[in-house]
Amino acid sequence: MDELMRIDTGHLVNPGGKGKLELSSTTVSTFQKFQEDLRRQRTPITLSFLDNGTINEIKSTAIRLREKYENVLVLGIGGSALGTKAILEFIKGPYHQLEGHSPRIFVLDNIDPAPAAQLERLLDFRKTALIYTSKSGSTPETAANFIYYYKKYKEAGGDDRDIVIICDAKDNGINRIARKLGCSMFHFPPDLQGRYSVLSPVGFFPAELAGIDCQELLEGAAAVQRALTTAPPEENPLMVLGGYLYRYSREGRSTHVLFNYSNLLVEFGLWFMQLWAESLGKKETLAGEEVRVGATPLSCLGATDQHSLLQLFKEGPADKVYGFVKIDQAPDDLKITGAFPDEVEYAYFDGHTMQEQLHIEQLATEVSLVNAGHPCYRITLREPCAHALGALFYFYEALTIFMANLYGVNPYDQPGVEEGKHQAYALLGREDFLPRKEEFQKKLEKYHEQSRVFTIR
Repeated sequence: MDELMRIDTGHLVNPGGKGKLELSSTTVSTFQKFQEDLRRQRTPITLSFLDNGTINEIKSTAIRLREKYENVLVLGIGGSALGTKAILEFIKGPYHQLEGHSPRIFVLDNIDPAPAAQLERLLDFRKTALIYTSKSGSTPETAANFIYYYKKYKEAGGDDRDIVIICDAKDNGINRIARKLGCSMFHFPPDLQGRYSVLSPVGFFPAELAGIDCQELLEGAAAVQRALTTAPPEENPLMVLGGYLYRYSREGRSTHVLFNYSNLLVEFGLWFMQLWAESLGKKETLAGEEVRVGATPLSCLGATDQHSLLQLFKEGPADKVYGFVKIDQAPDDLKITGAFPDEVEYAYFDGHTMQEQLHIEQLATEVSLVNAGHPCYRITLREPCAHALGALFYFYEALTIFMANLYGVNPYDQPGVEEGKHQAYALLGREDFLPRKEEFQKKLEKYHEQSRVFTIR
């Protein structure tokens, strides 16, 4: 297969062979407008295609740190970490830190003392570089981790100039700290939210540290952009997939299940979940109308989750649409040789490969769901390479924005997240949020008054 990525939408358009469903003229016109926006680079995601000067600076900084350090600790959360984890897992494998490649890259994406303490025990900070990624420059979980590990880094004799800060170019705390310390710095492209930032320095710099050519990620994304901006609506996978996902969500199929048939795609699935949920789950339209829309994303792993969730998917509520992502060519396929030939449950494996079995199980699962009347689509990647992953990232980013346009909501904000952040700032004593501390404390008191706790001793 020469294609970088192949998309099959036939079982969305004609689910279970019950007859073709048509898209509305509004869907088509919305797509045509979005296609023109992509073509004319009027959407923030097109700003991820960086100039060569920035790419060259990313590469040279990464080479310098790779030659000096055995370990890299990346600090971030949400969009500042999920894309990086997806890149490393997809191309380097789920156990890449154990293969002896240098530098080993670790991503800490939570304010949890358990993994933080374990990393402190594992890493020699005389040989560990720090990467701090936060669009706002003040994300509380990442800021706390940075403060903690910066002290460890300095106690071990670390050079401030080797710390890499990736944040918004606007004036913020970490920008000021980075300039004072003389750290290396890269910035988010303007107007690009964290969850769309993987095809920018956020994902590119850790990729280059791992020896992954970020230019190949860009080239894969560019191939998808060319296809989406040139194909006519009726032949365009973005319009067909987005249009039918929107239609099904309006008809009550409010969960978008992404069944990833490779362990190399586990972190990609988590990246997808944030992108889809935070971009589409909105209370109000752009016009201020209360709508409460959005399809819930659920990432699953094939074949593992055939043994945990498939029963619900097949015979439970008809409230889901299923996407399958698979990799055509495995880098290291393994052949299963004969053993126990007299046992019927074992003898049939002889001569098959693991990838062959995974493909068969994927297809069997998809066919089973389609035959039960559930709409499905499938994306097949050629191989686990940077080109393919860049293409996959960009396709789902464009799909998400197109879906937001159909819903009439803003795909770039996240107002539902802000209240929790502000409460945490005030309760932790951040000075500019102290005026709201009393307000939040009263809300907590009311919450606790309504709690009913059972204690087991």
